[in-house]
Amino acid sequence: MNEPPSNSGAFIAKLGAWLQLAQLIGFAGTVNGMMKAFSTLKISGASDPEKLSGAIGEVLVAAFTGIAVSLVGVLLVLIAITVCRYRAVWMFWFLCLYGGLMIFGYFFPFGLFFLIYGLVKKEEVLRPQPPSLMA
Repeated sequence: MNEPPSNSGAFIAKLGAWLQLAQLIGFAGTVNGMMKAFSTLKISGASDPEKLSGAIGEVLVAAFTGIAVSLVGVLLVLIAITVCRYRAVWMFWFLCLYGGLMIFGYFFPFGLFFLIYGLVKKEEVLRPQPPSLMA
């Protein structure tokens, strides 16, 4: 039986894609924390490491949170495309574009998988669907 995949993974795929924004939010928090750390270093100098360590702690929390939430999003996208077999045109473009961008980052293996998976499943996603028999 060659049944078309159901859209049960649509919510999971969309949530996973939106969670990728956590990387940008974490990066913004990291930049903000580093600005605070350098400002603290400028004002108090290296003589007060306690203040500097607090600012560096904020940087680490922001970076870790962004990466962790984004990793959850990556796993949700993986579940949607492999387990739920979710297929949509927007998902094809997301896999290709985001996968290509992730190749240059710390999620390299996922990026490579997304890019290859998107290109391999291109025909399955982009082919015109026959009209539904359920009218």
